[in-house]
Amino acid sequence: MRKICLIAALVLTSIFGVQAQEKDLDARYAQGLLTPGTAAPDFTLRTYDGKDIRLSQYRGDYVVLDFWASWCPDCRKAIPEVKALFEDFRDYNVSFLGISYDTDRTAWVKTYWDKYQMTWTQVSELKKWKKETTTDRLYKVDWIPTMYLIDPDGKVVLGTVEVGKLRAKLEELRPGLTTNVADKKKDMVAAQFMGGQAAQDKYIAIYQRIPPRAKKMQVQADMTLTFNVEMDGSITGARVIKTDNVRAIGPKYAKLRPEDQQELIDKTTEYYKREAVRLVNAMPKWQPATENGRPVQTKCQLPIYFRP
Repeated sequence: MRKICLIAALVLTSIFGVQAQEKDLDARYAQGLLTPGTAAPDFTLRTYDGKDIRLSQYRGDYVVLDFWASWCPDCRKAIPEVKALFEDFRDYNVSFLGISYDTDRTAWVKTYWDKYQMTWTQVSELKKWKKETTTDRLYKVDWIPTMYLIDPDGKVVLGTVEVGKLRAKLEELRPGLTTNVADKKKDMVAAQFMGGQAAQDKYIAIYQRIPPRAKKMQVQADMTLTFNVEMDGSITGARVIKTDNVRAIGPKYAKLRPEDQQELIDKTTEYYKREAVRLVNAMPKWQPATENGRPVQTKCQLPIYFRP
């Protein structure tokens, strides 16, 4: 009887041990990641529209590195959690950088932008993971998704395959984090469109596109966008954060059936959102913000008004 009890106890211990290991994914997939305190290797990768992004340009902020791929089921499953984390910390001195191991350029952008609206900066080598890529070797990425948190001095704070652990670390750091508004220094010069406000207004007036039906019905809307101006003046991460004053003032609009009116407003609003992002992404390079005379990345907001 004692022997049977001992065997049963060993079996239960083994089962619970396996379950605990399955719950702790880092124990299985993160053992080889860079350890806290290690200098984060620098790299330069390109965005979908060909802009070079260098890790070291984020120096002075915390940086979340999110290694993923559109073809990876576990990565897609984690996207909602990563998006929630981005929304909770985007107004602090925490930048997010997605690093994709996609090889298909179209599949990559359709996943991160069209399907999931992952609005933080996304880059990729567009090469086969583990065979042709270099960032996996630099950061010991043997499993995706993998996430790192880098501190303002460029040192690794955390490496993990679990979004929950990344959130816990950021929540631990939150009391010491600073907001974008509160941290602006007296010696910092804001980014601006080349040529100033008048040139910016002229650019929008010339290149803004309005669908014929929206023009005919005079559908108006106000869009507020947020985006990054990188150190070289390029634009990344543009997204609409506020939509106001959507209305149609054309006399022909009043003659439409209520359901047709609503359909027109809904479709035009979605079009204007896409158009506002396109306008910002297509802008000529800005004059970047400077701090102590040196260019720095900064977040900006811009209103765009649609007035056919």
